[in-house]
Amino acid sequence: MECHEYGAEHANFDRSQHNVNDVSCIACHSTHQAKEPQFLLVEKQPQLCFGCHTDAKQDFSRPFRHRVEQGLVSCTDCHNQHGSSQTKLLRATASQDQVCFKCHADKAGPFAFEHEPVKTEGCSACHQPHGSTNPRMLKRSQINLLCLECHTLTVDSAAPAIPTFHNQSQKYQACTLCHVTVHGSNFDRMLFK
Repeated sequence: MECHEYGAEHANFDRSQHNVNDVSCIACHSTHQAKEPQFLLVEKQPQLCFGCHTDAKQDFSRPFRHRVEQGLVSCTDCHNQHGSSQTKLLRATASQDQVCFKCHADKAGPFAFEHEPVKTEGCSACHQPHGSTNPRMLKRSQINLLCLECHTLTVDSAAPAIPTFHNQSQKYQACTLCHVTVHGSNFDRMLFK
């Protein structure tokens, strides 16, 4: 750390979860026997990370996932392994989701009409960040069930109430058939277009 303490990448190492859990530099780096020449890693990503983070390895084995094992995304694209002031060593807060927008720029906004959970909770309000058994890495198998976690048929909730005609027809069984811009819209308050 005498040489690396001042760079932005290593600035938070002393308070990182790796340091707190006695994971030293040489657990991941080797000056003499590096298998991966870039950054002198003892193993290539993601195998290096999966050595300890077995739960994440399981997530990336799910049918819908970020393509980490194929090398299209790396763990360090989203996490700063040397330390971060954010939870889970994220490179940005969940509400900012800069790590997501790096690849999914069309979802970033700003939008004239924002979907509140996207703005306040971030992508993980609806999506599993590593992988899911549901399409688009959603937390629920049915989109309506996900929407109904916030939107109700009563006017008492904080979220906008769903008009009662939604219960009267099969055509309203998938919210995103009509509300197509669920991440936000520049044209319609109800996220129709």
